[in-house]
Order: sequence, then C-alpha cells, then structure tokens
Amino acid sequence: MDDYTDDPTILNDADLWRRIPPYHFVSDPTAGGIRISSAAFEDHPNGTPMSVFLADVVAEIERGPQDALAGHESFGLAAFTAGLARSCEQGVAREPLADEPAHAVVFGRKTKSVSRKLAKGSRWVVPPANR
Repeated sequence: MDDYTDDPTILNDADLWRRIPPYHFVSDPTAGGIRISSAAFEDHPNGTPMSVFLADVVAEIERGPQDALAGHESFGLAAFTAGLARSCEQGVAREPLADEPAHAVVFGRKTKSVSRKLAKGSRWVVPPANR
C-alpha cells in the first residue's frame, strides 16, 4: 500500500461507485429487500486495493452508471463517499486505466469493521435487477 497517496483533489463529498456482484447481495427485509454484504468492500484477493469508479469523472466523460456495469449485467452498483472511506482510515487515489479513465482505488487496511462501515454507508445507484 506504500505505492499510493491519498489524493486531495478527490473531495470528501465525491461519490465512489463500486460494482457489487450477485454473491454479495444479502436478503434483508428491514433494509428494503437487498443489502450489500460487507465482504463487497475488501481488497482484491491478489492484494491490490479495492477498485472504484469516480462518479464525477464518469459524468465528465458523458457516461453514466450503466456504463460502469457494462459486461456485468447481473451486478448492482453502489455508492459511498470519499469522506466515508477516509473516516475509516482509507485513502483514495486515481488509477486511470487505458479503457477506464474513471478508475480509482481505495487503499488501506480493511478490517471487518471498516468493511462493515463502508457497506452500511453505501447506497444503491443501480440496485440489483429482478431481486
């Protein structure tokens, strides 16, 4: 994680979008039907930081939430703020990819408590279809 530095140009109120695969949907009638498992907010199994989209960059390049889900039609799309991530001792850094200029990472040690806070503080941008 030493390779990343928190980017102050990503403001605390900036929305970070995270694709949520179906295996991280949890049935919960008290949460309106489906909530997001805290396991959806962990780093990649290969050790790289958690990937997100910068919602403002998506808008700047005239794309939308459905573009973030291209090729992942059974997934949902959740949002949380950079400020929430930072309040959990996480950093946020831009990491544009050749095919995805809005790509960024959330880096830092993700304990169960951190993952739970990110899950609880998230909201659906594109809820799971047919659930």
